[in-house]
Amino acid sequence: MLTPVRNLIVTVTLACAVGGSLAEAQMTPRHDWREEFRAHDLNGDGRLDRAEFQEWMVDVFFERDQGKKGYLSIDDVRGAMTPELFNAMNRKGNGKLALPEFLNALFLDFQAIDTDRDGSITTEQIEAYIKQR
Repeated sequence: MLTPVRNLIVTVTLACAVGGSLAEAQMTPRHDWREEFRAHDLNGDGRLDRAEFQEWMVDVFFERDQGKKGYLSIDDVRGAMTPELFNAMNRKGNGKLALPEFLNALFLDFQAIDTDRDGSITTEQIEAYIKQR
């Protein structure tokens, strides 16, 4: 069983790999999450530091924000995130997942993925993290 935090990184990689709607998610993969990783690896070193990771996750957030409201609702993440995970991330409990809440939860993932504690993560570390079930 996936922990809420580990489930989040799986959600994000899936959010990068599929389109915005549930129908698209089930039918039309856009591209591999590794492509997004490489696109956000600004210095081309094969690693994402915290700033590069944050830029990637901000992109994911605004890609999911279907109404361009500045927050995510449960409808924005339906099919990609469980209601339980959404509620765990939504610290204010207002049904509006703000960018800081989203990023704070993802940086817990970043810390767990960064097993060598060098302040950056690789695709191999992400894959190893996702496989830990």
